[in-house]
Amino acid sequence: MHASIRATGGLYGRAGKQLLSNNIEAYENTIPSMLSDRLRNPKFAGPENVQTGMAAEWEPVGNTMTGMSCRLIAGMYMSGRESQLIHNYTQGSRCGILQAGVRVRAGEEFEVEMWARVQHHPVTLSIELHLPGQTTPDDSRAEMTFDLAHWHRRACRIAAPGSGEAFFQIGIPGDSRVVIDQVHMRPVGQTHVSQELLDAFDQFPCPVLRFPGGCVTCTYHWEHGVGPVHLRPVCDDPVFRYKAYYDFGTDEYLALCAAKGIRPFITLNTTTATPEDAAAWASYVRNWHVSRNLAVPAAYFMFGNENYGIHEIGHMTGEMYAAQLREFVPPLRAAYPEARILAIGEFESAGLREDGTTPWRSTVIGKAADLFDTLVVTRYSHSPDNLPLAQGMERVADNVSDKEADLRRQAQTIRDAKLDCTMGIVEWNYWTRASHNDHAGFYEPNDIRHCLYAAGYLNAFCRIGDIMEVTNYYSLVNTMGMIHVHDGRVHFSDVVKVFNLYAPALPGEVLELETNSPALTAKSKTVDANFLRTDEATYGFLINFSATETADVLIVGFGSIDEAAGLKADDILTPVEAFQPEFENQTITLPVMSLTRVCWWKKT
Repeated sequence: MHASIRATGGLYGRAGKQLLSNNIEAYENTIPSMLSDRLRNPKFAGPENVQTGMAAEWEPVGNTMTGMSCRLIAGMYMSGRESQLIHNYTQGSRCGILQAGVRVRAGEEFEVEMWARVQHHPVTLSIELHLPGQTTPDDSRAEMTFDLAHWHRRACRIAAPGSGEAFFQIGIPGDSRVVIDQVHMRPVGQTHVSQELLDAFDQFPCPVLRFPGGCVTCTYHWEHGVGPVHLRPVCDDPVFRYKAYYDFGTDEYLALCAAKGIRPFITLNTTTATPEDAAAWASYVRNWHVSRNLAVPAAYFMFGNENYGIHEIGHMTGEMYAAQLREFVPPLRAAYPEARILAIGEFESAGLREDGTTPWRSTVIGKAADLFDTLVVTRYSHSPDNLPLAQGMERVADNVSDKEADLRRQAQTIRDAKLDCTMGIVEWNYWTRASHNDHAGFYEPNDIRHCLYAAGYLNAFCRIGDIMEVTNYYSLVNTMGMIHVHDGRVHFSDVVKVFNLYAPALPGEVLELETNSPALTAKSKTVDANFLRTDEATYGFLINFSATETADVLIVGFGSIDEAAGLKADDILTPVEAFQPEFENQTITLPVMSLTRVCWWKKT
C-alpha cells in the first residue's frame, strides 16, 4: 500500500500541551491505591459483617469467636464514621482480628500507626505480619500499649517476613476491651501519598490534572479532604454505591500540582453543594498558594459534570444550568479572579422519556455566554471487545473520524455564535470492556487499539486548532487508567508511550496537510497524519490503521527524514512494543497497526 503527504502551506492553528492532560477520579479503586497504606479499609468503614461484627476486609483470628465480641459502633468515631470495638471477655486467652492478602516484599520495613482508646484498664496489643505456613520472624512482631480512655495514637515498626500475601494481625489479651478508630501500615519513610506514584509523574506529561473527577463530584464535599488526614471521614457514595475516600484530598492534590508543575482543574459540586461552598473551595485553593508564597495559577473550575444526562443525580435542563451558572459563577470569580471558568456545552439534555430532550448548548450560549471561558463536553468512543482483528481496527479508525467530525461541529457552533471562548474535552477514552460493578476495577485492556485510538484522537485535537484548549484523558490511575497502582507498585499502560511520543511536539503549530491514502472504510483513510512545527523541529505523527497491509508513505516538501520512532503490535493480544521504523530519504514504511513519529530537526 502506498500513500503520500504534503503540506499545503496553511496552518490549523496552534496546539497546546494541555491536550495531554488527565483526570484523577475520586473513585473506589483510585484514591486508596494512591496512598502508601498497604491495608484495605484502614478506617473500619461499615457496615459491619452481621456474623462477626467487623468491618469489611477484617476477620477474626482462629476458627471461632468464642470468648470474643466485636461491633462497629456508629457515632464513636474520631475520623467521622464508625469505630471497631473488640472485647475479649475471657481471662487467660488471647483473641484478635486480621486482614489477609496484604502484599509485602522481602526487605521492607513498615510503620504501623493506630488510633485507639481503651476502657476499664490499659491494654497491650500485639502486632504481627506473617506468611501462610511460615514461622513469624521476631522482627515481624511488635507491641503497642494503649493506656488512655480517649483517642490516642501509638506506632511501632515491623519487618516484612518475606515476599507474598501476608496476614496482618492484631492480638488482644484476655479481659480487655479496646476500640480502634483506624490502623495504617506504611513503608517506613514513605509519605502519605505513595512515593512511587509521585515519582511516576516525572515519566509522562501531565500539564493539567482534573480532580476530583466526573460523576462522583455530584456528592463530593471538599471540606472532608483538607486538614489532618486521620480526621477525614470515609463517606457513602450514592452515585456508584461505593465509598468516597478523602485521604487524598484538596491538600494532597494541590501539593502534587505544585511539585510537578501541573495546572489545577477542579470539578465543582453543583448538586449537593451550594454557590457558597464552591466559592469557599476556590478561596481555599487560592489561599493555599498565597500562604506558601506560590504564584496563583489560572486554575480551571468546571461547574458540574454530565448534568445533561439522566444518569447524573444532578440531571437538569439547559435552562436550569444557565440559571445555576448565574448563581455559582459570580461568587467564585470574586473568590478566585484568576480562574478559567468551564461550562458544560453538550448539545441537548436527555429527558426521562424519549421525546423529552431539550436544547442545552444553545440555551447556555443564549443565556450565560458572559459567564464562561470554555465550553466542554465528555467524548468517549465505544466498541465491542470481541471483533475480528481487521474489523476491530476499522472500528477504531471510524470512531476517531466520527469524533473529529463531532468536534468540528462543536467548534463551528462557537464560531457561529461569535463567542470569545474556547472548547475542551474533559473526559475521553476508548470503551471496550469496562463497566460498573465489573469486579475488575473498571478495567480497560492495554492493547494497540487503545494506543491507536489515543493517537488518532490527539491528531484530531490538534487539527481543531487554537479553539481546542484542554483535553483530559480518563483516567490517570486505575479506573480505565493510563497507569495502574496496586500494593504500592506503579505499572504503566502503553498509552503512556503514546503521550511521551507526542510530548516534544507540544505546544506547536499544526500544519495543514494533503493526505492521499487508500480508504480503510467509507469514513476513514488507512493512514492518518498530523504534523506540528516547534522552534526545534517539525514532527509528523503517522498512523496505519490497517491490520493487514504495511504502508509506504512519501512525505513531500520536508526533505530527508532525520529521525523516526514508533509503536506497533501484531495483534490486540500481543504486547505493544517500541520499534525503529525503516525510512529512506522522504519515504517511510509503516507496519500494520502502528504509530510512527518522524522528525526533521531545524538546521542551525
